[in-house]
Amino acid sequence: MSKKMMAVVVENFQKEPVLKNIDIPTPLNDEVLLDVLAASVNNVTRSRANGSHYTANPAVLPLIPGLDGVGRDQYGKNYYFLISNEKYGAIAQQVPVSKKRLLPLPQNIDPAEIAASMNPALSSWMAIRQQLSAGVKNKTVLVLGATGYAGRLAVEIARYLGARKVIAAGRNQEILQSLPADDYIQLNDNLAAQLKTVGAIDVVLDYLWGIPAQTILKELLSLRSNPAALLEWVQIGSIAGKSIELPADALRSNNLRLLGSGIGSIPVAVFGKELFLLAQLVADGKFNVHPLKCQLADFNQDNWQNTKQRIVYIPNQFKPAHQGILSKLQENIKFTIMKAVVNLKLSH
Repeated sequence: MSKKMMAVVVENFQKEPVLKNIDIPTPLNDEVLLDVLAASVNNVTRSRANGSHYTANPAVLPLIPGLDGVGRDQYGKNYYFLISNEKYGAIAQQVPVSKKRLLPLPQNIDPAEIAASMNPALSSWMAIRQQLSAGVKNKTVLVLGATGYAGRLAVEIARYLGARKVIAAGRNQEILQSLPADDYIQLNDNLAAQLKTVGAIDVVLDYLWGIPAQTILKELLSLRSNPAALLEWVQIGSIAGKSIELPADALRSNNLRLLGSGIGSIPVAVFGKELFLLAQLVADGKFNVHPLKCQLADFNQDNWQNTKQRIVYIPNQFKPAHQGILSKLQENIKFTIMKAVVNLKLSH
């Protein structure tokens, strides 16, 4: 008789996901079966589950949603993982994952904080580290959509990676004012006046697209005193709309570089290298994370659709693995070396 596990299952893109008991999947030759300690929900996870994301694939239905998480193998080792099988996602008690998509983590961690952080943090990290022509060091960065979870982390990451000035833009004034930014722009009818006060902008990290992006871009271009200065606009998310109108002369009369950052625009091998760097920083508590933890058994549509907080499902109870003095010392040495490698790579 097949062993069972709890999992959130998408049976039809037109229906809400449901919690079910299903057969535990059998790992393939290059996979390991992990006990999932924490798996977060983000906009991409939800849009893939309802079929609206550009990577959603109806051919693999039914499927388990969830792009990544923190898991533990049969030997008690902790890993951050990216799913390697479209059918078997992270929001389940067990998940089969390719060994190539595992990143080792310390034993003394908060799985929920890492699961909540990695995917949203990766969005701005990859945009800055891989897509921009020369990063953000000594530049002015505008984060459009800064009040969302990924946008909040983008403010911190831009600062960490050397931005001279970080401007947070969003609708929620209370959240805006709580962010560690240098200046704030509230998305309202007074954009032109607000943009005049913040000065020249070098980079925009855009989590909104749609009308907000179209309006901000138009105003930014009209206010530029030096059209030949490079303005790099990175399209990361599209929660406000899938398209904008852009006049042809806006590109011809400005040194404007439009680019995207997401699944498909960056080689998988590059993701792996950057994940290593970011994972060590997240595990070391470099960025502020405040997830709302939910037991998987308590899954319902209210917590699944909660976009005001970062929901993290806990499929299995987490208990730090027992370590002797020698193994603790070995782990401390290993991750001290890892952090030194991270700092060295980031300094170049």
